[in-house]
Amino acid sequence: MDQLVAAVGAYRMMQGRTAQGHAVNKAQVYRELAVQHGRTPKAWEYRMQNISHVLEQLEQPWLSGLRPAANVGPEVTGQLIKLLRTMPLPDTANATVTTGETRAQLQEQRRYAEESLAFSLSDAEDQRRKVLATIVRRQGQESFRAALLQAYSGRCAMTGCEVVDVLEAAHVYPYQGAATNSLSNGLLLRSDVHTLFDLYLISVEPETKIVQAAPTLRDTEYGRLGGLELGKPIAQHLAVSVELLGWHRSQCEW
Repeated sequence: MDQLVAAVGAYRMMQGRTAQGHAVNKAQVYRELAVQHGRTPKAWEYRMQNISHVLEQLEQPWLSGLRPAANVGPEVTGQLIKLLRTMPLPDTANATVTTGETRAQLQEQRRYAEESLAFSLSDAEDQRRKVLATIVRRQGQESFRAALLQAYSGRCAMTGCEVVDVLEAAHVYPYQGAATNSLSNGLLLRSDVHTLFDLYLISVEPETKIVQAAPTLRDTEYGRLGGLELGKPIAQHLAVSVELLGWHRSQCEW
């Protein structure tokens, strides 16, 4: 079942990016699925064609280049239908969120956290569990983070920090299910830098791989990150996507 979830998530991610006018390297997606979940890249490609077949039966659009392959059993077909309904095609019409909106949402979440996680001596252990759970969620899905730790030799791609406990798996394009846990969509970042990256206050020039910091950070310690070269992974095929870095930079309002 996990492989079907990963397949549908990857298919929806590719549909969403195609709808936004971005090119998709399908072969790279298949290779990364093979590394993370087993099977061969060719088997993943064929599973994608099975999904195209199910979408065709549902009279829904399927990805160009993934011609429907009907050789899929009724049980798997049923599971795919359920997953496709659970993970609908992303709404690209309202995909852009401004920095102001992000900050407003962050403030709302902060107020919620303050209300729901108010400290009490009577439930200190429960609070500790909640804090640990928050850290785990922030660090990212375990296998994704482990892959990034290996790819970047346990060092933050921007600061060079080697303290593993504060290194997190950052998504360049926001998380939309298992398919976005791709090395081409990830950077290993120190927790504070990850926050600024998610707020589009730190970004990367896609072609030169030079870190850029918002003008509001110029006179802070983070301003010094601007102009530094993004750390390289241990192998080129593990590098973050230039295309996705370009998308992230386009979201910055500076």
